[in-house]
Amino acid sequence: MSWLMRESSRATREVSSNGIVRRMVNLPRSIVGGFSRVMSHGIGRIGIAGRRDQNPIPNFPLQPLQDPLNAPEEWTFLSVYEQQYGSTHPLFYACQFMEALKIAEDEHKFMFMYLHSPQHPFTPSFCWGTLGSELVVQFLDANFVCWGALSDRGEGSQMAVTLQPASFPCCAVIAPAAGNSIAVLQQMEGPISPAELVEILQRTVEEQGLAFGNSRAKEEETTREKAMEEERKRARAKGGREDKSRSPT
Repeated sequence: MSWLMRESSRATREVSSNGIVRRMVNLPRSIVGGFSRVMSHGIGRIGIAGRRDQNPIPNFPLQPLQDPLNAPEEWTFLSVYEQQYGSTHPLFYACQFMEALKIAEDEHKFMFMYLHSPQHPFTPSFCWGTLGSELVVQFLDANFVCWGALSDRGEGSQMAVTLQPASFPCCAVIAPAAGNSIAVLQQMEGPISPAELVEILQRTVEEQGLAFGNSRAKEEETTREKAMEEERKRARAKGGREDKSRSPT
């Protein structure tokens, strides 16, 4: 088997009613805190790196940067990646990790996270053969919000410490969780073919999507019940005031 799934020693397991196991991990404070600061000042420009047959994103350099590591952190991964492997790849959001996670939550999708290690011997074949595959590109674009980062810089290095991969390339399917945690639904490490990757992702969407869909439905039902109860309380309070106003003095 050409892919490896690991369990972090610090991770806790949460077993849903249908037997699916999720790995819950706490996000680094700097990632959560950075997003909080952005939210307090308003979210800035969020870009999506497209392929050359699509409209370019304003302010994104069309030519490779002489020194891609000097690009703003949100664009560093894309600059480094495209300088070596071109622009045929899934649509990666050029934003902070928490912003991409929020977008995925709003769109009712999972996040596909890719940690890029430029010097690792498995990286070229994965980028050219797997992430550059039209099968993978189309599947990820249709079903996931994609986010990538360098494994040794910024938020990418923090997520590498959090997930503790034994090898690269490292990909993960992530969903938001309560508090400052995330649910790692699937973690893949090492070389993997396009067909294998799509098969794993498809199975994850089908199995975990049902579990998260049921969880989301329960949360929405609870929210509706709370709202209805509040409405009944207001109606009773209003009725009581009206009865008093009609009572003879």
